[in-house]
Amino acid sequence: MAVIEILAFESNGGRLRSHPLPLEGPGSRCSLRLRSLPGATGIHLSLTNGGGVLLRAEVDSEGDEWVELTIEWEAESRWALSSSGRRILYLPPESDYEPVPPLRPAYRSKQLDVALVVDGTTRANGLGAAQTPSPLLLADRERWGSQADLLIEMVTGLAKEMKADLRTVVLAFGDRPVPATSAPDLRPAYHLHPARPEERILRGEDTAQLRSRVVSLPATSGGDFVDSLADALAACRELRWRTAARKLLVLVGDSPGYSILRPAPHGADAQVRERDVDVEAAALHRHGVELFTLYHAPAVESATAGFLRPFVDHARAQYLRIATRPGFFFEAPGFEPGAAVRALMSRVPVVGRGASPGIVAAPPRARRARG
Repeated sequence: MAVIEILAFESNGGRLRSHPLPLEGPGSRCSLRLRSLPGATGIHLSLTNGGGVLLRAEVDSEGDEWVELTIEWEAESRWALSSSGRRILYLPPESDYEPVPPLRPAYRSKQLDVALVVDGTTRANGLGAAQTPSPLLLADRERWGSQADLLIEMVTGLAKEMKADLRTVVLAFGDRPVPATSAPDLRPAYHLHPARPEERILRGEDTAQLRSRVVSLPATSGGDFVDSLADALAACRELRWRTAARKLLVLVGDSPGYSILRPAPHGADAQVRERDVDVEAAALHRHGVELFTLYHAPAVESATAGFLRPFVDHARAQYLRIATRPGFFFEAPGFEPGAAVRALMSRVPVVGRGASPGIVAAPPRARRARG
């Protein structure tokens, strides 16, 4: 009889390999303990017999959480999973449903590539540079200059800790024009900035040059609440990341991107979108790019707090969700570059996104069959 196995990481988070299960035919069952990968939102379980996948399922969990599972071989080709209090999603066995490959950060690399992605619509909280000289916008420019200094301190501090050659690219996102809208304050100045892909180049430059590029980003209206964040993430997939570099995308702003599975509140989006923010975040993960997010909660007046709160909560939750690890999510008030560098230097051998194979704690245990 073929040996039944699961695909999981070794106990130190090292190699991903098959682990035999003590199942001896229909009527047998076993229990096992798995740890969810940091950054994952579930454990992806694949049962095989050496010739193909017998069962594919996802078990809800938090990153780094231990999960107790029971696997029962009910009949010749029928299996059952159970885990107290957890939702289990059964998937087709085909390879189309395989999980996103885990990411192994290049901590030891002497190259660091960083994409700074800035929400150009966040001007009210000090993000974005002034397009025309007025007292309000000049005040915004000063606040954005202070924010830019913190970002650059974080990026250069990380490069110093890694003793790495630093290359950066600076990109801003706005939105596409809302159909049938003519009001000037609702017409975005740009979709992505720079608009031409050939101008989005990872380059080495000194601190003053980098600061100049960040501070000079133009502000823009977004037209509606959901903006072109997903398009900005997709643009970063096309960057010429160095193969051996540690790759980091730093997202700064308050506007969410479009999500099919976790849509914004009703009335937040007036457009048909081409890209999904979660799909693009997963694609960057496949490319070995880590995501760091710095969320700027907009000021909400008490008179409109009840109406706006769901929108703000949605955006914050999305910035937290797309960060590679929860520790890579920060909020603007009290942001400390040193704390961010320490978070980025905290090492884990492998990072998941979505449901990923778990880490085996100990050899699975056989259990007596029912009845």
